[in-house]
Amino acid sequence: MKAGTYGLFLDVEKEGAWTWILSTDVNSWGSYFYKPELDVVRIQASPQESEYTEWLTYSFDDRKPNTTVAYHQWENKRVGFKIDVPDINELYVATMREELRGTVVGFQHEPYILAASFCVQNKVDLEQALQWADYAINDGFIGREDFNSLSTKAQVFTAMGRDADAETVMSKAVKHPTASVGAIHQYARSLLASGKNEKAMEIFKYNFKAHPEDKFTPNVGLARGYTALGDKKNAIKHWEAAIKNLPENQKQNLTFYEGELKKLKEGAVSKG
Repeated sequence: MKAGTYGLFLDVEKEGAWTWILSTDVNSWGSYFYKPELDVVRIQASPQESEYTEWLTYSFDDRKPNTTVAYHQWENKRVGFKIDVPDINELYVATMREELRGTVVGFQHEPYILAASFCVQNKVDLEQALQWADYAINDGFIGREDFNSLSTKAQVFTAMGRDADAETVMSKAVKHPTASVGAIHQYARSLLASGKNEKAMEIFKYNFKAHPEDKFTPNVGLARGYTALGDKKNAIKHWEAAIKNLPENQKQNLTFYEGELKKLKEGAVSKG
């Protein structure tokens, strides 16, 4: 069905399936003037027993990005029909493209970053995503070069299979004044998750050197990096340093960190 406005009718039966009807008649009140020749689609659905509902209720259930179930519920009956939207990601991109032309949304750099990130997450219209990421960084009016905008552009490059370009941009991002200890740490962890252990270790070491004031997060990073590389001695050393400098907001995770250290020590002992 095309997007638009439709009249909604429900043909109720004492036994068997009920029938939802979508009609081009959007002006008539009730079913008194119902004309079957104006039907657009008829959908059969079996009513189900439901908890008692005093007021006639229309709503949506089982909501997902591209599908939902519209339902009618009244007294102890409930009946619904499924709505699927094809090519939903392309529809989202088209909508974002229109919204970014607006004077409110379009005059900020954050919406361009969010739009580019959506395309990356859903592997859709990556060329458009790259344009948005570039605009968020370089536009003379709203552009802002910072860790967030640079890392978004790098994510677009990664999604496009342009790993060398992504690495170049991220090298700039991690050294940017806006790059926090936590942001650098999470980037290095993403490299570990991708199996890029050597590159992750390089970033963990940079974080440790660039942020000597933080005695916790950089040590956790090095502990994880050395663990991935099989260097248990140094991994143990940095887990111990991290636990020794555990900040207040990490105390709820102490048991986990101690468990990681214990596994390393037991592994080292078992190997002699």
